[in-house]
Amino acid sequence: MKLLAITLKDLRRSFRSLFSITFMFGVPLLVTALFWFIFGSFSGGEEEGFTLPPTTVQVVNLDEGQTPDTGESLGAVVVDLLQSEGFATLMAVTEAPDEAEARAAVGRGEAGVALVLPADFTASLTGPGMSTTVGLYTDPGLTIGTQVVAAVVRQLVDNLAARTISAEVTLAQLHEAGLEPDAALIDEVVRATQAETAPVLNVATPGAPEAEGEEDGGIGLFLAVIMGGMMVFYAFFTGASAMQTILVEDEEGTLPRLFTTPTPRAVIIAGKALAVVVTLVVQVTVLLLLGNLVFGIDWGEGLLVALAAAGLVMVAATTGLFLISFLKNRRQAGVLFGGVLTLTGMLGLVSVFTVGSPQAATMERVSLLVPQGWAIRAFQIAQGGATGGDLALTLGALLAWSLVFAVIGIVRLQRRFA
Repeated sequence: MKLLAITLKDLRRSFRSLFSITFMFGVPLLVTALFWFIFGSFSGGEEEGFTLPPTTVQVVNLDEGQTPDTGESLGAVVVDLLQSEGFATLMAVTEAPDEAEARAAVGRGEAGVALVLPADFTASLTGPGMSTTVGLYTDPGLTIGTQVVAAVVRQLVDNLAARTISAEVTLAQLHEAGLEPDAALIDEVVRATQAETAPVLNVATPGAPEAEGEEDGGIGLFLAVIMGGMMVFYAFFTGASAMQTILVEDEEGTLPRLFTTPTPRAVIIAGKALAVVVTLVVQVTVLLLLGNLVFGIDWGEGLLVALAAAGLVMVAATTGLFLISFLKNRRQAGVLFGGVLTLTGMLGLVSVFTVGSPQAATMERVSLLVPQGWAIRAFQIAQGGATGGDLALTLGALLAWSLVFAVIGIVRLQRRFA
């Protein structure tokens, strides 16, 4: 009963603070709403949300080859595909007579991307053992649009190259089996791999819903990443701020008087820690529910989301305990929270703001240097961003962080108030 009394007292203190309520619920929701206003639409009616303007692309098709099956050059196939209706909202493709003219158009700002398909483009992709270079020149001032076009071109060329690799592997296996393929057999292998491999690229109109009445999943996934990151970021501030009652009551003199009672110190600290846990449970639960009800965010499978939320609550609470054990007064708390938690929080969020970039994998590894990064990863797994087997490792890492922080924090506080 003493433990519960201490817990309820600290809970009343936390939820009576307008500042704490704003940071727990207001700021994460406002940040998410801001991104929704920018990239989505509140109306849900005829108003359109964020659309990326088409990037102007000039293509120079120098390809002189022909495929064995259709007699058409793969360069022409690439040009036709890029000019198809499926890519109309992403790029406006025109053909240029030569490389110099296309690059000059990019330099003058008349085009965002110049794509040069070499003369041996078809030959290199249909003849085993051959290689070539595709020229891709971009305007550095158009970062988003050029990255989209570059990603499409790379996927297309990689898919075409995969067919050649398949033919090379087949011919290598024939050679290992003691068969020396002649020109006719090589041609037959190339034809077979061209026919059996997957289509070059599945083209769908960007932004189109998968089924009638079904919301576009792009903005929902984007908002889930943003709000998940904000929830983790401010949960750590909540954990440290709620645990700050130890410093407040120590300065006010109520904590030393509480230590003079028969209540064990372990019970007093446990009561305050339980109040922090309950506060975090309320914060995370409310944000998850509001994210789903207000923004339509699908957080993922219920059990995985619950485990991710539990890991976040656990590590945020123990981080607060750990930090408070090093502080002597509230003045030091302001400096520490504003510095350490902001720095580690931003480090943990780098994976959120680099999704889809070439540095995404590196930034994700960097984010795992701090507990916030592991907490964000847990929610990404729940949303389907990684394999289910990764959840055990992620929760194990969160548990390890929590145990280290809890042990250090408890030992230091017991020595301090011994």
